[in-house]
Amino acid sequence: MKTKFLITFFAMLILISCEKEIAIDLNKNNPKYVIEANLSTELGESKVKITQTLNFDETIANPTVSGAFVTITDNTQIKTDTLKEMTAGIYSNFDAVGKEGHNYTLKVKIGTETFTALSTTPESISFDSLLQLNLASEGGPGRPGSDGSGSMIRILPVYKNTTHADKYFQFVVVKNDTLLNGIVARSDLGSGGYSIPIPLFIRANKNDILKFDIQFIDKTVFDYLFGLSQNINQFSATPSNPTSNISNGALGFFKAHSSQKKTLIIK
Repeated sequence: MKTKFLITFFAMLILISCEKEIAIDLNKNNPKYVIEANLSTELGESKVKITQTLNFDETIANPTVSGAFVTITDNTQIKTDTLKEMTAGIYSNFDAVGKEGHNYTLKVKIGTETFTALSTTPESISFDSLLQLNLASEGGPGRPGSDGSGSMIRILPVYKNTTHADKYFQFVVVKNDTLLNGIVARSDLGSGGYSIPIPLFIRANKNDILKFDIQFIDKTVFDYLFGLSQNINQFSATPSNPTSNISNGALGFFKAHSSQKKTLIIK
């Protein structure tokens, strides 16, 4: 009996000490299409960018996808615009312009696969101005911005939501002709004249030129962008792909939006 016990005991130790090699899927055999589609109320600014994901260990730029058939249909007016490939993976149509209150369908055909998405251009509200709340540092040893990166500037958007309706918007910012990568998605939930705008934080130097495109978006797009910003800023302990409004497993978004533009020179 004692011998059987010892044999069983050592057998269990061997089983416990065994380590199984776990194979992690690093996307080597299952690349996905990434569709970034914008329909703007501004003439000539609507475009669709199509790329493919890379393997986890690859550091090159995502490969562009050519030869797709791309259309955007205005479901309100029953009108379809076909977008042409202008450069590799970039599709546009100068006459494709969104209208507030209209609902749109994006359709992208790549080979035998078809991807669709719905988005609505919401009614916008007026942004009165952008206020700079603190001055930029002049630089100097030991002071913010002495390395050339600039001071952290607080910029307050001034607006009032008198509609009693929920509003969602994104700030797209260009600094000195360079698009800033940060995703700034904000909401104003039916405040009816009691809006409390939240400042934007942008690192800049004195005399930098900031160009703001304030884009009103629907809630589906807002949820996607907000989820994406959480992943980028690591607010979430377990990052995951935010829910896309594009069908058939594609990543990305279809954003029908209005546009208001303002320029601010940093003081």
